Amino acid sequence: MTAVGEPRAAVELDAAVTAAGSGVAPGGATASGSAAAEPAAAEPGTAGIKPGGPGVAAAEPGVAEPGTVATRPGAAGVAAAGSGGLPRLVVSEKLCSNPVSHSRPAGPGAAAEPSAAVRGGANVPSSAAAELGAAAELGAAAEPGAAAELGAAVRGGANVPNSAAAEPGTAAAKPATATGKSLPAPFLGLVLAMGLSSFGDAVWLIALSVTLVGTAGPAVAGLILALGSLPKVLTLLVGGAVADRTGPRRVLVTTDLIRAGAMLAGAAAVLVVGPQLPLLAGLIVVMAVASAFFIPASDALRPNLLPPEHLVRGNAVYLAAVRGGQAAGGALGSWLAGLGGLVTVAVVNGVSFGISALAAGKTKTLTSQEPRERVKIRQLGKEIGEGCQYVARRPALRTAMIVTGLLELSGAGPINLGLVLLGGTRGAGWLLTAMTLGASLAFVVSVKWPPREKAGRLATGGLAAQVVCLALLASANLAVGIAAFFALGLVAGLTALVLVSLAQRWSAPEMRGRVMSILALFTLAATPVGNLLIGVLTEAIGVPLTMFAHAAVALGALALLVATPALGRATLTEEKKS
Repeated sequence: MTAVGEPRAAVELDAAVTAAGSGVAPGGATASGSAAAEPAAAEPGTAGIKPGGPGVAAAEPGVAEPGTVATRPGAAGVAAAGSGGLPRLVVSEKLCSNPVSHSRPAGPGAAAEPSAAVRGGANVPSSAAAELGAAAELGAAAEPGAAAELGAAVRGGANVPNSAAAEPGTAAAKPATATGKSLPAPFLGLVLAMGLSSFGDAVWLIALSVTLVGTAGPAVAGLILALGSLPKVLTLLVGGAVADRTGPRRVLVTTDLIRAGAMLAGAAAVLVVGPQLPLLAGLIVVMAVASAFFIPASDALRPNLLPPEHLVRGNAVYLAAVRGGQAAGGALGSWLAGLGGLVTVAVVNGVSFGISALAAGKTKTLTSQEPRERVKIRQLGKEIGEGCQYVARRPALRTAMIVTGLLELSGAGPINLGLVLLGGTRGAGWLLTAMTLGASLAFVVSVKWPPREKAGRLATGGLAAQVVCLALLASANLAVGIAAFFALGLVAGLTALVLVSLAQRWSAPEMRGRVMSILALFTLAATPVGNLLIGVLTEAIGVPLTMFAHAAVALGALALLVATPALGRATLTEEKKS
């Protein structure tokens, strides 16, 4: 998208010009110091320079070198022909905030001067602004006050002020991006829909658990729910490969529609035959597999919806909506389940998935290019392997995956089972509340002050703080535990947000679904392993030493991060590849 700036953010024409001898323009017209240029009609994209025009040295056709702006023959930014050998004019673009349509007319004061050779001794004023490069190609006009100083071959003796000078061949052009603080409206609509969908999921889980316990007993209910999570883990990598082949937005819409249909059909079936175990188990499997496709598609889609400078903030808002929906569903789930029963909850959940699918379909990606390839079952294994190799061959990305897994592993047990082990029946609620408040503060901080230049340092500091918090839990003091859980929620939330954003930014668009599926696999696998680990260690060595053991796991993650400079010094200010 091409954008033009306001008067204070005009695109400057930076020209490094040295004195040159007399040159002969193509067509035989000699440009002398006293010969004024005749007006010439500018072709689109040529910035007003007419090849072979009187007084103008025409440029030879050619491909622009890296660091220069590619233009048509005769456009500013291309080396001029002739014996004088004028240096290349380099155009730099400041980030502009107001996108304009291709046919937007010029405002008052935006006078486009015809191309002209600047006679010997002429000075280029520092206030001269140019709408060149991509804006000229699209025909976009300058904003009021941003006069278009079109391309000119500067003859010998011309001076350029220091404020508008650039060395020949330097890379000065940057793509124009939106720099406003507000997130795109379609993205916010998707965020609200995801929050509603998460609310429905939480209510459904509680209603399902109540129904299973009442139908088959606690032991069977626990076994069904535990086994129901396996399909998600087993199909995550497949979901990432499908997202890369068919496009994450299509996968998002499709999985939401499948889950909506499953919920509505399940509600109808329960209404007819009752809550039979095979029926409920089938619903659990369908929802788990659909979720395995949804998760990597969602993570891969967000960078396609948001400009780079909004990615961290967008991730924070998205995760806050998802966690908020889960928290609200958990708090109201039992009440709603008792009020309407499993059928009503399933219908509400199905409607929420339908709304989510509608919101996902209305999102607009930054580029119009989305994959439309058909899924080839026989090639899925190969594509999953390519995704694993892609991560393995990139040290910073690989380390980010391992650090994320260790981060989750060190905190999963203390956060889940540790609540009861440390706080008992009465103190567990206080610990959970402190953890929730800390995580909420992490999202607020990330939205208000998203980590950019010091993202890697923030992750390093967050991991170090997590080591301290886990070690403090060994004190078995409730007040210390409340403070530690609050800090743990804060630093773990910030660190995880940075690591996820870095993984998104370091992934090529065509590989992002597979990369994010691997990251999700690390995260999801860490939870059951962590719960098992804390139970075994508590029985073997007691609660205090178990907390120190989890702190040691976080310390290992910190050591890996520090040993990888590309990760420890990472920034989220511009697109970077690992």
